[in-house]
Amino acid sequence: MNELSQGKPIDRYIPWFFVLFFLVFMILDGIFVYIAVYTHTGVVTEKAYEKGLDYDAFLEKAEKQKASGVLLTTTYENDLFRLVLRDADGQPMDGAAVKALFFRPVSDGHDFSVSLTSAGDGVYSTEVRPPLPGAWTVKVEAEWKTQIFRTTARINAQ
Repeated sequence: MNELSQGKPIDRYIPWFFVLFFLVFMILDGIFVYIAVYTHTGVVTEKAYEKGLDYDAFLEKAEKQKASGVLLTTTYENDLFRLVLRDADGQPMDGAAVKALFFRPVSDGHDFSVSLTSAGDGVYSTEVRPPLPGAWTVKVEAEWKTQIFRTTARINAQ
């Protein structure tokens, strides 16, 4: 027999290398599936498909609000959340119904909503103590004379 037909001794392990490759591949996939399933924070956009379809209408409303010149300014200091509502001429917009939704982008289950009361001169406020410290996103909606104005703010709770 010549040396070429005999092959190298390691050649008999070639099928096992294929098996080992796929075994390692399946173990890594199993680890990734475990991480994906058991480390999920629970924060998911509700009705994402419908919101995606409605995105053009959302942009149109935002552009309409911007063109109206209405100014919504928010502040958060010493557990007091304030909204100042002014029209295009800088005049206060009193008599609005104002609601604020507080939510944490990093965790689910601690969201809450509050109504702001008028303090006069276009100022609306409420005392807020979020249940957890850290960054919160606040979506504010003010309804004034059948018009709805929205803004989003970020606060840092202690």
